[in-house]
Amino acid sequence: MLHEGCTENTSAKIGGIMRSILLVEDEKMIRYGIYVMLENSGVPYKKITECRNGKEAVECLKKENYDLVLTDIKMPIMGGLELAEWIENNMEKEKQPMIIAISGYAEFEYARGMMQHHALNYLLKPVDREELAKVLWNAEKIFKEKGNANEDDFDNENASLTRTSRHKMETALEYIRKNYGKTIDMAEVSNHVSMNYSMFSSTFKEYTGDNFSTYLRKIRIEKSKKLLEKTDLSVNEIAQRVGFEDARRFAKVFKEECEETPTNYRIHFPKK
Repeated sequence: MLHEGCTENTSAKIGGIMRSILLVEDEKMIRYGIYVMLENSGVPYKKITECRNGKEAVECLKKENYDLVLTDIKMPIMGGLELAEWIENNMEKEKQPMIIAISGYAEFEYARGMMQHHALNYLLKPVDREELAKVLWNAEKIFKEKGNANEDDFDNENASLTRTSRHKMETALEYIRKNYGKTIDMAEVSNHVSMNYSMFSSTFKEYTGDNFSTYLRKIRIEKSKKLLEKTDLSVNEIAQRVGFEDARRFAKVFKEECEETPTNYRIHFPKK
């Protein structure tokens, strides 16, 4: 997990192909607002990685591939136009993510510049939830039409899964997403989707790439990070909200995942 730089938010899969999204915005509250809109849009995604400027986004793009980049145009250090230029000039064409620009009315010429670097579309601030969803679903339609590399990889990895199994996994992930704050285990979730325990375990691992306990832990830690960033709740209260009965256990798991304690994470998180 990156603290000075990109912040990765793993989420439950909502349905369809899992996408990786890079959200680049220097204003903390705007970034959080867009993150929430993305999370609630219904568009299928595996994770959303947050960055504060183009330079941080470049570092993320050097490490792994993303399907979609939503980027503000004017940011300190490195703006969206420079980021789009970097993507075009430094990434193999088949690995270049789709780009959606975010701009203010006064930045329209910059937005036009982004379009020259193959940006799919642009959104005006303040970002409208319905407009964002429309643009995202348009991007998803293009992904499917192209049969892009990530979709092919997903299909190959999951070729052995039946349509029924995939549907049950989607239902299981949605159940986890709604109930991570409670005491849930794999037996409960497998029962919820009417699957044999051992069959559920192997299918879940094949579908998500993680075993059940690891996936649930990631969800809980990412949700706890949001609460540390956005609220004044105590560490003990946050631990309980995300499904840890013991604050000590929560702190231990958090440090394993984030390489620092919850308290230090809150202190060091950029208050921008």
